[in-house]
Amino acid sequence: MPIPASLTGLVDDAAMFPPGNAPLDVAIREHLAHRSSAYAPLIGPLLVRDADVARVAGLTDEPLEIGIIATSSPGGLDQSVADLHDFPHVRVIAFELPLGDVSAAELISALTVPDGVTVSVELPRAPAGPGTGWIGAADEISAAGWQVKFRTGGVEASAYPDEQELAAVLAALVPRRFKLTAGLHRAVRNTQAGTGFEQHGFVNVMVAVRRLLAGAATGEAAEVLAIRDGGRLAAEIGSWTADDAAAVRETFRGFGCCGVAEPCEDLLELGLIA
Repeated sequence: MPIPASLTGLVDDAAMFPPGNAPLDVAIREHLAHRSSAYAPLIGPLLVRDADVARVAGLTDEPLEIGIIATSSPGGLDQSVADLHDFPHVRVIAFELPLGDVSAAELISALTVPDGVTVSVELPRAPAGPGTGWIGAADEISAAGWQVKFRTGGVEASAYPDEQELAAVLAALVPRRFKLTAGLHRAVRNTQAGTGFEQHGFVNVMVAVRRLLAGAATGEAAEVLAIRDGGRLAAEIGSWTADDAAAVRETFRGFGCCGVAEPCEDLLELGLIA
């Protein structure tokens, strides 16, 4: 299954996080299966809580790339790396942590980042639109060579920003690097069966980012995020040049998903992978 460069590493494996909540051993086993599948290039690292990292090396002898999610403080990330010192088959390639109650500058100075590790800092929701402080934090995160993380869903309807809120965030971030997390199970905007949650589509996000990079206004991005016609979105992506696709992925680095097979299924159905 050929995966185009524009989709490589798009989906981080968040199987251990809600609503998937897979046990660590199951998450590792299934992640390794994904990494040996035909769609492996689509899949990024396995995301693991810092509190669980010490157990990882004992659960597999196979090479494994992980991203560590901080659950307390930057110190938990440092300890996680130390726990893996004698286990070179487990490679840390990402740190993810919330901004919390400190400034971006304080967080940047507090965290030691090993070579080859990408850092994502989660900024809070911005229902009224990103303010000066929010944008200033994004600027400092970007200047440090890190990327912003923004939450697009959860286990209740209120956790999902609507298209206007998400469009305003995207407009504030572009062209800075960012990743998204939660709620992006499908490629196209949808109403989730069973819960009725209004979920964003990651292909909608890609198209909205491309429009914003080309100078579109926030309102146009919001309209793109509301599109439910997957064929229309796929056709637009199909018209992109290689430079267009590269520019989108340079800023939209990817997203975490607790069921990484679903994005693959949707991309196949849309004809964006074969």
